[in-house]
Amino acid sequence: MNFEQQYRRLNASSLALPRYRNNIGLAEETGADRCSTADLVFTGLLVLIGAAMQGFAHKTTDAAIPAIFFLFAGYALVTFVFSGKPDEQRVFLLSYAICIFAGGLAQLYSLVAFGDPQSTSDATSFLQIIPNSRPYYTWWEINHLSVDGYPLSRGAPLAIAIWQGVYRICSSLGLDYGAYIGVIVNALVIGLLGCITVRTAREVFGDDSWRLRRVGILFAFCGLFILFGAVLLRDCFTTFFNALVLWGLVRWLCRPTPSNLFIALVLTGVSALAMMYLRLSSIVLFGFFWFLAFTCWFLEKRFNATRLIIIFLGLCILVLASQHLMSYIRISRDLQTQSLEHYADILMDTSESDSLGMALLVRQPLPVRLVLGTAARMIFPLPLWAYFHSEAADYHLIKGYHGIYQVFIMPLVLAGMFLILKIFRKDRKAAIPLIFLAIYLIMSVEAVIATSLEQRHIAQFMPALLILAAVPDTTDVQTRMLVRRIAIGWFAVVVLAHVAWIMIKVVA
Repeated sequence: MNFEQQYRRLNASSLALPRYRNNIGLAEETGADRCSTADLVFTGLLVLIGAAMQGFAHKTTDAAIPAIFFLFAGYALVTFVFSGKPDEQRVFLLSYAICIFAGGLAQLYSLVAFGDPQSTSDATSFLQIIPNSRPYYTWWEINHLSVDGYPLSRGAPLAIAIWQGVYRICSSLGLDYGAYIGVIVNALVIGLLGCITVRTAREVFGDDSWRLRRVGILFAFCGLFILFGAVLLRDCFTTFFNALVLWGLVRWLCRPTPSNLFIALVLTGVSALAMMYLRLSSIVLFGFFWFLAFTCWFLEKRFNATRLIIIFLGLCILVLASQHLMSYIRISRDLQTQSLEHYADILMDTSESDSLGMALLVRQPLPVRLVLGTAARMIFPLPLWAYFHSEAADYHLIKGYHGIYQVFIMPLVLAGMFLILKIFRKDRKAAIPLIFLAIYLIMSVEAVIATSLEQRHIAQFMPALLILAAVPDTTDVQTRMLVRRIAIGWFAVVVLAHVAWIMIKVVA
């Protein structure tokens, strides 16, 4: 398959119109309407083994009950919502099972190394908030009470409320209290997040089963998603609601109808409301995402009567709401400053103020920090083995795995961006959703670098990266050669970065 054929295939699936695909002679891979028996058996084994390890770490035999219940409940929900879509169903099963299994490994490791099933400080603090018996916190108490001068909710009241609700049900059923219950809830959320990610990819690629399967596999083995599904952290919820916004916008860009625009607005509204009680600062980005989406939509066909009317109305709204717009920009700047100061304080509190990262990133002007931070987060941690040591918590071990995972998928992402530019020159309409995803990813990474510099915050935008990694069709010889050339250059950069790190350490 040469590039022209591959372009036509991607162009057709970008439009998500089976009729158009058939007209140009593309073979549509339909496959089965549901997952195979092998998928179900493999998932069941991983879940049972993972639940057994979590139960052993907590000295209980109850862990299998919520693990199996959420597996069946989640799969029933997914098969209902995504009926006849085996790729969405498969990614749920695989992601959920891997998170349960990884959670078991993490809890066993933490128990052996630290004497506690949870060795991540955030996970321990969240578990301490959740009561193991009556009285339970009310919504008002979760939002307003403070303990030792810190908010009870740790800035994530919605996550606390969801966890507490599940713990309350489990307690009424007589299940033993432990972190395993919250971890299983997180695994369920990550499984559903995988469905949303593959569904977003389906909007772009249509029923291209090969690409959808790649997105699903990349998602299931992504270290940051495994981290959120294996450790008691709120990030699984924040990532889920960000993915809903992305799905709505991509769906509208692929099929710009009034109904899809309304769906995107509803998904954004629901997500913004949820993020108010999960990570308030992330809501600011939703406005920028909508601006980017409208810009891409406008560029698709350039000027016509509808777009001219909308631009005129938009300018009128901007003039009328100029004061509120300036407030929005001011709030964005304030949040950026506050977040960066907060994470700089964390580095100082942990005696890392003299580290190379602190000197080269946090203390630099914003433009310099954005450039260096982007490069640093593409190869992180540096060195890649930095988190693999005897005193590492489960959190750091999984992040260390993700660093290696990210290095290996970056050639696919870079090749995808290169191919998108080629497609854009041939057919603006087919490339617009992919252009949006690429700019969305870059914008989001820069926002994280400008605020927290925390690697796990980038996970909120990883679905876009995984979809871009599915653009290159490596079954095509020419594309495979392109990916190989990019991979050689990329791995050379990774090696040089490690050599530079070693030289700096020797000199220091």
